[in-house]
Amino acid sequence: MKPSLCISFRFIQPYPLFHGRGDADVPEWPPSPLRTFQALLNAACLRTRGKPLPPEVRSALQVLEVLRPQVIAPRATLSTIGHRAYVPHNHGDLVTAAWDRGNMDESIAKHRVEKDHRPHRIESIGDGLPTIHYLYPLDATNADADELLQAIRPSVRSVTHLGWGIDQVIGDATLVDASFTQPHAEKWSPASHGSTRLRVQRNGSIEALTHRHDKFLTRLTDGNWTPVPPLTAMDQVRYRRDTDPAPRPHAVFKLVDADDDTVSYAQSKLIHIAGMVKHLAIELMKDHPPSKRDLRGIDPADWVRAYVAGHQSKVDKDAGARHTQFSYVPLQSVGMDHTDPGVRRVMIVAPLGDEAWLEHLAARLDGVLLTPLPNTKMPPGTRLERIGDRQKDGVRDAYLNDSLTWASVTPVILPGHDDHKPDKTRKLIEKALAQSGIDQPCEFEWSAFSRFRKMLPAHKYRKDPADPSKKILINYVRPDHLMEQSAVHLTLSFAHPVPGPLTIGAGRHCGFGLMATVGD
Repeated sequence: MKPSLCISFRFIQPYPLFHGRGDADVPEWPPSPLRTFQALLNAACLRTRGKPLPPEVRSALQVLEVLRPQVIAPRATLSTIGHRAYVPHNHGDLVTAAWDRGNMDESIAKHRVEKDHRPHRIESIGDGLPTIHYLYPLDATNADADELLQAIRPSVRSVTHLGWGIDQVIGDATLVDASFTQPHAEKWSPASHGSTRLRVQRNGSIEALTHRHDKFLTRLTDGNWTPVPPLTAMDQVRYRRDTDPAPRPHAVFKLVDADDDTVSYAQSKLIHIAGMVKHLAIELMKDHPPSKRDLRGIDPADWVRAYVAGHQSKVDKDAGARHTQFSYVPLQSVGMDHTDPGVRRVMIVAPLGDEAWLEHLAARLDGVLLTPLPNTKMPPGTRLERIGDRQKDGVRDAYLNDSLTWASVTPVILPGHDDHKPDKTRKLIEKALAQSGIDQPCEFEWSAFSRFRKMLPAHKYRKDPADPSKKILINYVRPDHLMEQSAVHLTLSFAHPVPGPLTIGAGRHCGFGLMATVGD
């Protein structure tokens, strides 16, 4: 096994800060691999004093160009205190036009916008200065590790800063094994779902960066200004810390009719959709269960009964064993204030580690017609159409993206009745969080109403206007065994971003207690 190339940068300010910002001017941490690659390319070019890059240096950069490194970084927190700058905006062109016409009284001060800057404060480890490491795995390359190190090390040592010019660093490169780590630091790795997106170089980034630099140098020619094109030869890659919770496996489907139009179902009757999909899954898995090897010795009929249908055996219940099963979760539409909150999608969620079982089911559900349950109606030809992970879908992502703050779209049904006592409500919420596998410490608040517009409240009944002594059942249709339990809408706040999907409470397997991200 080849060693990994470790490129390290030590921040040398007495009070280490990082001012770099990512897309949409959002504060960035850790510094993205693309930022490091740009610094390396810049340092390498400066060393040549205008001459072409030496072949060995260009070859080394081309090796790094297609690798996605791990990042081992010290902890950093976004500063609560920053500074405000006043910078000209695009209307500043009007000022120069006025000066050209001879109106020298026009002032640029009228065309400035406030811009707040909040750096990350980097935690020092012991008495030393904080250091960030980028580990490039070389196993999949044909490069000789020692030759690569010798070619790239002079450029690494020539890097003077990351982020802004005041974010000064000193750099070095070494070869390390894959188990390299640093005490009290966080390891960030590429992942399908991660707590942050980082810009990463890709094949073609060297030429694109060089071309963009050339355009920058010639942006003013014969008095004419040519805009510098944006950099497009890069990827957006999710990175996740090794301490971050892993997202639960999930598959999302759209409801479409025979004309390929999206079907909308009333939010108050979302358990009908959960029931239809669950019934369909049971029938399909009875006929086409996973192989005996994939079931790991479990009897197929027992697996369908317990895992697909969700029926816990009396033996397991008496033994206190934790029951695991598929969850069938209708997704209400969320997003804009005027979004119709009907159900147009459904998500199947599996416990961690059961991705293979979920994929086996999802592959067989894709394109299959839904059969209406008794006393329910669906447009003719309604079927499930799977939404691929790479497809853009804002509603789906609202239930899956990483976030510090989550709020319930459907009421959280508590494991008991709170008797309208706040202390008992709090204890039941804590119990529901524990039963739902929410292991991360969080703060919560509850209400009868959702933070999302147009979602139904957690109340079950209202008084009959004709006879106030009687009550009328309102809002969501619940399963019979959950009718007498209390329900609330929840808002959860975590110290670190948590990935979805999150479903909480006694009705989490059929669409209740579904949480969506709230803008942080």
